[in-house]
Formats: sequence, C-alpha cells, structure tokens
Amino acid sequence: MTYYMNKYKNDFTIKFAQIMQEKLSDWKTFQQEERKSLYSKKAIVGYLFIALLGFIPGKNEVNYDLNLHCWIAICFFIFAIITNIKWTNKTYQNRVKSTFFNDLLKVFGDKISFAGGYIQNTLFNSCKLYPRDIMTREDDDRFYGEYNGINFVVNETEFGWNENDKHKTYHRMFKGVAMHFKMNKEIKSRVLIKSKNIFNKAPKNYEKVIVEYEKFNKKYDIWVEKNNQTGSGQIEARYLLNTAFLDRFMQIQTSFKVNKIACSVYGENMLIMLSTNRDLFEMNHLLSKIDDTKQYKNLFNEFASVLSFMDILNLASKTKL
Repeated sequence: MTYYMNKYKNDFTIKFAQIMQEKLSDWKTFQQEERKSLYSKKAIVGYLFIALLGFIPGKNEVNYDLNLHCWIAICFFIFAIITNIKWTNKTYQNRVKSTFFNDLLKVFGDKISFAGGYIQNTLFNSCKLYPRDIMTREDDDRFYGEYNGINFVVNETEFGWNENDKHKTYHRMFKGVAMHFKMNKEIKSRVLIKSKNIFNKAPKNYEKVIVEYEKFNKKYDIWVEKNNQTGSGQIEARYLLNTAFLDRFMQIQTSFKVNKIACSVYGENMLIMLSTNRDLFEMNHLLSKIDDTKQYKNLFNEFASVLSFMDILNLASKTKL
C-alpha cells in the first residue's frame, strides 16, 4: 500500500502547491464570506429564536422552573451555533473543492473526475448485504473514472429505510464509503464477505465458506451462493478467495481504519462498503488556517488509498485476482 501511495506523492505535492498559489486569494475570500455569515443579523436572529424555544414549558410540566429553562435556552443557543458552524463549514469546503479537485485528481490520471459518478440503488438493493431496499439516501462527495484499465465509482453515502408510521421513522442501513469496481472477469456465484458480527446471517440459498487462512476466518464471515445446477459455488469462491486476495482485502480495512467492511462480488461487479461516520475527502476546517499545507496530508492519503485498491486487489487481471 505504501508503494502505491508514494509513487504519486511527489507529483501530488507539487500540483497542490501550484494550485494553492493560484487559488489562495479566492479561498481566503470564500473563508471570510462564510465566517461572516456565522455572525450576520440573520444568523443571530436564528440563534436567539432557537434559544427562546428553551423557555417553552413542557407538556406535562406543573411548576415552571425559570432557572431550569434558562439553562435549557443556553444549551439550545450553543447547539444552534455549533450546528450552523457545521453547515457553513460544509458549504465553504464545497466551494473550495469545486475550484481545484478535478485538476488535483489529474495527478492520478486524465480519466478521473470529481463530483461525478453515481452507484445506482439497484446495485445496493441486489447486493445481498442489506435486508431491505433503499427508501432514503443522501450522498456527499463522489468521484469516478478509469484507473489501470478499471472503471470505478466511489460514493460517500448514507441510506436506509422508513417505517410506515406517522413519523416515518428512519432506520440507517449504511453510512460510509461505497466503492464499485468493474472487473475484467466474471463471478457466476455471488460471494459475500462481512466483518464478524453476532447478528450476521447468511442469505437464503447461500452457504458458509471456510478458507485455509485462520486469521481471515477469525475476522470475517464468508458466504457463497449455492449453484444447484453445477455445484460450482464453493469451487468458484475458493478460486476467488486465494491468499493474495485475502491479504489485500484485510489491507483495505486497515488503510481506512474502519471497524466494519463488507463486500459483494457477482458477475463483473465488486462492491466494497466501508462503514464510518468520519467524513473523507475533506479540506481544512472553516475556522482553521487555510494556507497550512500540513492540513492536506490526509487528503492525499485518502485519494491514493482509494485508487490503489485497483492495484492491491489486482482487479485488472483477466486470469486471477
């Protein structure tokens, strides 16, 4: 993994320094505008309105306690400020990213673009990793393209389903980074891999696969779709899950420092799901120093980690993974 990152690092650093020199004036303007919006008249009125909600008596409140409600109002006021900072920071980051991410990604090749590409819901719904079809979905950053002869799409996304009640109660199924790779070979019996969990259950018509790699068996559950016609499901799964693949798969989880990872492989499609509440591909914070280049180290590591998947998984191979 280190090799695949480092081979681009020098070019990335030079390109970023060049873009920063060209765009720094604009970025500072964006930052100043968004910071001022945090204490504009509209924002202050909003903070005060939210704070006043803290003085509304509870539905079953008998003796109104003014001191308690003052504390509640203060908490509401602080919450409103923190929430606005979070939203404003996202707006600021999107404005900055739109000015240079595409140019920066050219370091990794001319066929990669930011803010494009989309993993269709049908792929998630049919991947057998989730119990229900998606009803609610929200995407964040995404990029796509071709790298080492492999077409790919990466989506930061969250999706779930809603109950049929008066509140349309939302249940999250996934939040994190979804990666879809189009392989140069076909898997006829779907293979599923999940991080170990006591709630893991094999889908109907799937059977357990035990690989001859104890370290992997301790960390993951593996299932393969039963092929009643040829009985080749286990054979195909073991062909896919060779030692090199298993090592590379574990490296993916380590590189992104996530606790949960899942994978569905079928036909030409490999879908990798990294569960995390951490935002990836983020710039420096709205309230941070904008020209501190140290704050952009994570940005390189994240891009390089995603793109090196195609090297690590050896998806370009037409003979084996």
